[in-house]
Amino acid sequence: MKEALSSFDVSCIVNDLQSLIGARIDKIYHPKLDHLVFALKTLSEGKEYMHFHVGKWLFTTKAPQEMPQQPSDFAMMLRKRISNSRIVGIKQQGFDRIVVLSLEKDEKYDLVFELFGDGNAILVKDGTIVQPLSSHTWKDRDVRAKRVFLFPPPVPDPSSLTPEEFRAILLSSDTDLVRTLATRLNIGGRYSEEICARAGIDKGTKANSIDLASAGRILETTKALKDEAVRSARGFVVLKDGQAEDVVPFGLVTQKDLAHEEFPSLSAAIESYVSREPKPMKAEAKVDTKEIDKIRRKIAQQESALKKLDQEAARAQETGDSIFANYGDIARTLSAAKERTVAGKELGDIEGYVAFDKKSSTLSVKLGGKEYRLNLNVSIETNARRYYEESKRSRKKLEGVKRALEEAKEALEKKTSPAEDSVAEPELDVRPTKRFWFERFRWFVSSEDTIVLGGKDARSNDILVKKHLEAGDRYAHADMHGAPSIVVKMRAGATEKTLHEACEFAVATSKAWNAKIGSAAGYWVLPEQVSKTPQSGEYLAKGAFVIRGRRNYSDKLDIKLGIGEIQFENERKVMCGPERAVKKHSKRYVIIRPGEKDKNEIAKKLAEAFQVPIEEIQSIMPPGDVDIVEQAGLKLPELTS
Repeated sequence: MKEALSSFDVSCIVNDLQSLIGARIDKIYHPKLDHLVFALKTLSEGKEYMHFHVGKWLFTTKAPQEMPQQPSDFAMMLRKRISNSRIVGIKQQGFDRIVVLSLEKDEKYDLVFELFGDGNAILVKDGTIVQPLSSHTWKDRDVRAKRVFLFPPPVPDPSSLTPEEFRAILLSSDTDLVRTLATRLNIGGRYSEEICARAGIDKGTKANSIDLASAGRILETTKALKDEAVRSARGFVVLKDGQAEDVVPFGLVTQKDLAHEEFPSLSAAIESYVSREPKPMKAEAKVDTKEIDKIRRKIAQQESALKKLDQEAARAQETGDSIFANYGDIARTLSAAKERTVAGKELGDIEGYVAFDKKSSTLSVKLGGKEYRLNLNVSIETNARRYYEESKRSRKKLEGVKRALEEAKEALEKKTSPAEDSVAEPELDVRPTKRFWFERFRWFVSSEDTIVLGGKDARSNDILVKKHLEAGDRYAHADMHGAPSIVVKMRAGATEKTLHEACEFAVATSKAWNAKIGSAAGYWVLPEQVSKTPQSGEYLAKGAFVIRGRRNYSDKLDIKLGIGEIQFENERKVMCGPERAVKKHSKRYVIIRPGEKDKNEIAKKLAEAFQVPIEEIQSIMPPGDVDIVEQAGLKLPELTS
């Protein structure tokens, strides 16, 4: 079955989407991790929906679908930036599987859809990435927020190639014609076979054996096929044994014996085809002996490196210790060597002399059966410190090799262990959990079962304090500007432990997270100490409050949070809160701190692990990027810092 659009299909779908130029983007939805939906108002004031299945499909529909009420962070970012913007251009980038929507409102944006590999959706402004759906870094391309946006290296466009240029591509290939067309021109297998059939050349012919005349014929056939794709105003779902096998913009010679269902556009055909796609199944395990041998060789090399680094670290440490143990002898040797160097004399008769490097002023001597490399320009202590630093560097490398060795052993175990279940299973049905009233705010349940609420912005800070801070409750805040208001809904049994956790929550959800500081202070007060009335002549910003009277401080609070699965009122929820609270209520959790990993990537992995929509995780995540420092009940080794 076809799994994604080819470059030919992208050429056709871009032509198909030209009717959307002038339409306005109304709403953006993110129903699944790999599915974005754009609700559009067309020029006729009708509604259309553009679906982007990340890395696979792009098409439009007219029928609305049920969408999640709570948008993901990525959808919210897009809504903020491009809602009500007008589509002014839709183009294919070269002959790549990349579609670029040009948008205008108050500002100009490009929305880039990547339909290759794992795919991506990237919002770009003035050549700079505003935000990608997924962050990645390659050798020649860094797809992260605030980085310069670069397209991947282009594939050759047959429309602009000469027969000589095309033949040069064929000559550089060491495989057959059909594979060369599929990979070097990004055409895909089906269309490559079609080109060979229409050109009358055996698809198994070695590409580097094609002469110039044949290369010209293949190129003309390829150009004609692309033109046919662009001109096509229809779409077809190809059936094999009654099942959807392919979706194409025109009939293929190689599929003439198969049944075809015709649609008024390629978009309509893709919509029908995608609706019939079976759920992804678990593939039957296959043993790749070459890969296993490669991993085993890698493990052997790493174990050898591990042994060598361990010996080097121990040797350097021992030499540093020995310098201090033989301080007097080495001091006399250094002193004698310095005197002779100043006098311009040879050093050969110094006790234990081995060699002297004038360029680096390094003397090698052997004393008491041990060889030392000593720099004449520094003190004995500095010479010893150099060996200690050398030992430290070796041990640091040692830790890296140990991690790599553990990963290689895990990879080998996965490759060699029999599959737990070789029977195909359908993809897990991810459903949102029950939504509670307090989820309009940040929230957690303390280790003493008390609900603690936090503002998400200035408006929710105001609402939280005015409507939900009641007599008997407590108010908490970080000891800094740019922090949320926290309300502790006190209950019987709640103690200072809960109030300390509230202060931790206030600090971790403040600007301290993005500042990546190690710790900060927080405090709590009584409700009557919180006022919206400023001192005479002063002004209070929206969401800000005046605290009067004594504050109860918690100092040196670690900037750290946990995300775990809990039971609340007999309902499964995923909660983000202080470490102690999460560990009390959850058996499956991760502990995070400010870090370098893209929080949307972490959210995607956690959504898969907890089997909830990504927007549920994104809505409770802290304000910046993260590192995972601990986990329990979950297996996310590739994310652990």
